[in-house]
Amino acid sequence: MKKLTFSKTSRLRLHKAFELIFANGSKTATKDFVMWHTLDTKPETEKQIGVIASKKTGGAVRRNRLKRLLREAFRLSKDELKDGARVIIYFKAGCAIDSLKEAAAALDGILIKARLKK
Repeated sequence: MKKLTFSKTSRLRLHKAFELIFANGSKTATKDFVMWHTLDTKPETEKQIGVIASKKTGGAVRRNRLKRLLREAFRLSKDELKDGARVIIYFKAGCAIDSLKEAAAALDGILIKARLKK
C-alpha cells in the first residue's frame, strides 16, 4: 500500500524546480495539455509532478478539480514511470477532462508519447 501514496516529495512545489524543468526539459503536447519533463539520473530521486491551471481553463472550482484528478491519475500510475521522472503539466483552455478515467487516459497517452513509461 505504501507505493500508491502521494507525499509532499511527489509534488513539485518550488519555483526553482519549475524553472529548471522549463529550461532543461523536453516539451510534449496533446489536445488537453502541454507537458514539460526531465529524467533525473540520481536513483534516489522520486517521481514528481507539478500541475499548472490558468484562468483560461475555467473558474476556481474547475481548475482545482482538474488538478486533483490529474494528481490522482499520477498517483495511481507513477510506478509505471521511469525512475527520476519529473513532469510539469499545463492544462490548455477548453480541456475536456471531466472524470478520473479520462484524466488517467490522457495522462497515459502523453506519457507514452514522451516515452516516460517503463
